[in-house]
Amino acid sequence: MSDEEIKTEEVKTEETAEVAEAPIKPKKRGRKAKSDEAKKISGAVDSTGFEMAAGEIEKDSMVKSSEVADILTSAMEQAYLEWSYPGLYKDRDSEDPVKELVKAHVIFSDDLSSFKIFDVKSVVDEDDIVDDSYQVSLEDAKAVKADAKIGDTVELPFDVTQLDKSYVRRVKQLFQSKLKDASRQAILSVYSNQIGGLIEGTVTKCETGLANNSYELSFGKASGFLKKGSLIPQDHFVVGDRVLVYLSDVSDKLNPPSLVISRSSEKFVQKLLEKAVPEIQSGDVKIKAVAREAGRRTKVFVESTNPNLDPVGACVGPESARIRTVLSELKGEKIDILKYNSNKALQIVEAMKPSTVIGLTCLDDFFDKNVHYDELERDADYEFPKITVVVMNGNQGVAIGSAGVNVRLASRITMCTISVLQADDAIKQGIKYTLVPDIQKEVDEENAAIAKENAQAEEEAKPVEGEAIPAVAETTPAVETPVVSTPAAETPVVAAPVAPTSEAKPVAAPAVSESKPVAPVAAKPAEVKPVEKPIEHIEIKNKPKISLEELEEALTQKKGPAETRSYKKRWDNHNRPSDDKPASTAPSKASSVAAMPIYTEEELKQMQNNETPSNNNAEGGDFNVDDDDLEQYDSDKYYDDDNSNK
Repeated sequence: MSDEEIKTEEVKTEETAEVAEAPIKPKKRGRKAKSDEAKKISGAVDSTGFEMAAGEIEKDSMVKSSEVADILTSAMEQAYLEWSYPGLYKDRDSEDPVKELVKAHVIFSDDLSSFKIFDVKSVVDEDDIVDDSYQVSLEDAKAVKADAKIGDTVELPFDVTQLDKSYVRRVKQLFQSKLKDASRQAILSVYSNQIGGLIEGTVTKCETGLANNSYELSFGKASGFLKKGSLIPQDHFVVGDRVLVYLSDVSDKLNPPSLVISRSSEKFVQKLLEKAVPEIQSGDVKIKAVAREAGRRTKVFVESTNPNLDPVGACVGPESARIRTVLSELKGEKIDILKYNSNKALQIVEAMKPSTVIGLTCLDDFFDKNVHYDELERDADYEFPKITVVVMNGNQGVAIGSAGVNVRLASRITMCTISVLQADDAIKQGIKYTLVPDIQKEVDEENAAIAKENAQAEEEAKPVEGEAIPAVAETTPAVETPVVSTPAAETPVVAAPVAPTSEAKPVAAPAVSESKPVAPVAAKPAEVKPVEKPIEHIEIKNKPKISLEELEEALTQKKGPAETRSYKKRWDNHNRPSDDKPASTAPSKASSVAAMPIYTEEELKQMQNNETPSNNNAEGGDFNVDDDDLEQYDSDKYYDDDNSNK
């Protein structure tokens, strides 16, 4: 083979190898090519289909259509950031601060026929760019926004045709996740407002067994479960039954959220009573306590805020119509409506019904008005007091109840540990107990004492709030002083020996009426005239001026200190021993009462002479003035108009 042939053969071999290495691409048929073209993202949206889908989502998940559009927009923005910056969002749980700076914005057209995506970046100088994922140079920003400047935020449009299927899949995942969260919150907000009330659901699933039954109930967009602990033993339902339950809580652990419901709780009976009794709804009757063993018996303490309303009769209703409504829902469970009493002993007597209690052992605190069991029982460390209840012979079984349910509920509702004995057994064991009539009598006496204290408190407050206020407003201070029996009010009894002053002259003026001896105390008698009641009151306490013989006779009658104090004080200031007037030593009949100093006969005579009017006091004054005593006033200066007016 020649050299040319060899070369030609080598070239053919190389060409064959190249053809073998090249992948064989299948030819695309026309229908598949058109399908690939249709899957490309162009930014167009089927607005009609979008609106229909949003309406269906609103019905199923209780999320509004406007919120559905916001959820879709948020999912598209997050999916775009993850698609554009896979390195930054590779670890989705990382807390990289750059994630807070990288932003995107998705905008739908008004008719929802198309959407656009924009990168949101900050304008900085080209030399200061640190990360182009959230920063852009001023030159590039001006290409989009002519008046852009450093520090501004601009939105750079993105070509949505570059997006691929991975972006669409991620949008779908995020949208479903966000929609579930929004649906959960919407359902929670609806049923959270009904916590603590009664709601009605439909049985959608039943699981029956020998040990227990369980039921699943639907409440629209949420569901709940009734199991052994939350069912009444007599409950038996089938799919489609409407069941009334008590909603105690809402759990958001499941999707859709699960409702915590019950038919065996004490609150279920309480809400049934509130629904059946209008007086409870209006507040005229209050439920104080409830004790229940589901399926057997329930005891309820009720209290009336209206003294003319019987709380037990209001709950039972005419011809027992109201209580029958409650009993029909409880499937034959017995219920005792009991009248609440604040006294703990009477509470126990009432709670033991239908048995008849003849007596019980009582603690001293049961009758102490300062002990409030309502407050003590709230303490977590409160210990139930142990009480022995005595019933009539043969009535012990009724008091204990079937399987002890009656005494257990009575102990629970009164928060006491109760044991039951018959009368004969109590006597054999030497139990000392108090009879129920004696308990009632002691409680009545305690209530009467409290009512008396309240009445006295009101009586003491009445003068301050009522008639006494106008009397004080109309009476002058001078007239008001004798009313409280101050020493100044009793001064008129010994007004004769008082030294002459311009204020004391009206005290002994003869123009004063004998029937109103205290009126001279006032500076202006005209102000006393309109006040009649205080004057009459003073007239009883004070006496008109009397002679010394009558005064001495009154002192021998051992007057109290309150009647003699002001008299003694008045005369002590004028009868102290001095050089001109030695201290008197002659005893008197008044010494036995120690009410006033003793005076000699000369001093008494001198006091009588002082009452005789002199020539210098011709107008009827009650004291004498010697000429020698006037020497100190023998001066023209003293009789000046200014001084004489003083």
